[in-house]
Amino acid sequence: MTRVNKSVLLLAVLSLLVWGPTANAQNNPGEITLGGGLAYGEKLSELGLQFGGYYVLNENMRVGGDLIYWLVDSPSGISNTYFEVNGNFHYLFYEENDITLYGIGSLGIHYFSTEVSFFGMTESVSDTDLALGIGVGGEYDLGAVKLYAEPRLFLTGFDQFAISFGVRYTL
Repeated sequence: MTRVNKSVLLLAVLSLLVWGPTANAQNNPGEITLGGGLAYGEKLSELGLQFGGYYVLNENMRVGGDLIYWLVDSPSGISNTYFEVNGNFHYLFYEENDITLYGIGSLGIHYFSTEVSFFGMTESVSDTDLALGIGVGGEYDLGAVKLYAEPRLFLTGFDQFAISFGVRYTL
């Protein structure tokens, strides 16, 4: 993703947060929602499995986290592991007719390791980075479950544009 595209996404997210409509009180403070789905990372060019949830603080804010385990291809003799753990803050700026839109701020840990086995010898390398991400999200309430989609741009960590989508269930 180019710097221009990153700047446009950042401007769009900030504009929505500042000038977007206010949320209606459809979220109940103390409510917990869990779910899972798939993610796609533009830099890794791979799918990932996402699991996460959030806790509603008030009608406009919620906090939560997610884990994404990336399904990175590992050729014979090579073992790759990529995953990320993110803490997320959601600011709800629109909530009407079963549709919720929100801004996302993420702070996380992104980890990778690669192990190569060759002629009985094994070499490995790994790295852990602090990750900072921004994005927007949307949910569609179907009653028993909510469908969600969340495009995010990580400025550090895996430094990639990623989109995740799936289902959530309120406990």
